Amino acid sequence: MRKKAYIATLALAALGAQAVAQDVETLGLSGIDIRKRAADVAVAFTINPKAYHLGLTREMTLTPAFVSEQGDTLRLEPVRIGGKNAWYYAMRNDAPGVRPMLRAGSGAPATYTASVPLERWLDRSRLTLLTCASGCCPGSGPGEKGEVPVADIDWSPRTFSAPFAYVTPEVDTLKQFDISGRAYVNFKVNRTEIEPTYMNNPGELRKILETVDAVRGNSDATVQRIQLTGYASPEGPYANNVRLARERTAALRDYVSRQYDFPASVYATSSVPEDWAGLRDSVAASRLPQREAMLDFIDDPSTPVEVKNDRFRARFPEQYAYLLRTVYPWLRHTDYVITYRIRRYTDVEEIRRVMATQPGNLSLNELFIGARSYPQGSKEYNDAFELAAAIYPMSEIANLNAANALMQRGDYTKAGEYLKKAGSGAEALYTRGMLAALQGDYEAAEGYFVRSRDKGYAAASEALRLLDRARQAPDGVRYIKK
Repeated sequence: MRKKAYIATLALAALGAQAVAQDVETLGLSGIDIRKRAADVAVAFTINPKAYHLGLTREMTLTPAFVSEQGDTLRLEPVRIGGKNAWYYAMRNDAPGVRPMLRAGSGAPATYTASVPLERWLDRSRLTLLTCASGCCPGSGPGEKGEVPVADIDWSPRTFSAPFAYVTPEVDTLKQFDISGRAYVNFKVNRTEIEPTYMNNPGELRKILETVDAVRGNSDATVQRIQLTGYASPEGPYANNVRLARERTAALRDYVSRQYDFPASVYATSSVPEDWAGLRDSVAASRLPQREAMLDFIDDPSTPVEVKNDRFRARFPEQYAYLLRTVYPWLRHTDYVITYRIRRYTDVEEIRRVMATQPGNLSLNELFIGARSYPQGSKEYNDAFELAAAIYPMSEIANLNAANALMQRGDYTKAGEYLKKAGSGAEALYTRGMLAALQGDYEAAEGYFVRSRDKGYAAASEALRLLDRARQAPDGVRYIKK
């Protein structure tokens, strides 16, 4: 009898090991169903205890478990199958509420249902059966263990994701900037001397000097040129207007030069004897009678400048009287442009400091370097790209990069505003495709990506592939063997 019992034990162990090594059908499982619900994931299957041929005291434990790609494990309630004696023992001693043990080799198929709370990582996971023959279960000593794959799960939503098309601005070796303004310096009739206290001259002269002082106060700036362009109004003899515009501009240059120690070569002057362009702008913006006729007259190049004002007055006497009173005084002005250079910055920490204190000193390339020195997507990163667009509002590159930063932040509305000023190059088309895709308009995105690809932007081809993938439904549950 002892010999028979020994042989039986060996046979049972072998059967257990054989079961562990097989698939779900060998383990008597069928009708496997895995479902994602609002708050949990449910697992159900049917198990046939007749598939198990275990000795009197042997048992098998099957534990469904979800396993993540990173190795996280979430176990469900186990199923136990036991031989005759093991089954009787369980019936007598199991605590209330414990899932009853199934008796190996007998009984009808049983239904198994269990659930686990929904966790994000379950969207990409695998359901396996952790198998354990008697002797390896907790408290039972050594025995046979195994793991049987049941299903691969992919419930992750198909979202579009592709690299953003930041453009590195060219290095500006010159770093030359302009500040411009307009001053209305008053002169007495037919005089050209600067009288600093005359009428509104204190404030108008101060505008010019404060502009120059703003550059001089910048320790990293060097004034290169001060351009003064004087304008006279059209009334009076043309030759006299030529003289007045030229000499009044020269007088203003001399006044400014006395305030500073710049070399004479810094200053440049020019003059416009009669500001017909300014007059045209005022007429075009007005609602005066015969407005279109006046514009045609002003635009007509056949009228000699020496007699143009007299003929204008004779043809439109009522309008002329109004313009002489309300517009002509504003045609006597001086436009000034201060041209200066800023030294280059190469150290990232220095660039960051200048960004916080004097951002106007930075070239677009330096602002780009400063922005990329911060973690992508950080507040400092986004703010730096928006700052670049604020300093260089007409730069297509600055607006394009600002749009990318805002898209990464999820501010699609503002990103779209920047993209309006980003031009129509391959990168801009690609970025408009990115914006459309992130907003769920895959059809529009495809159109932009195709146009960008056709213009030679290589990343657009990959974006089209990723767009096709995003259009596909999730794989769901792939049962290895159901």
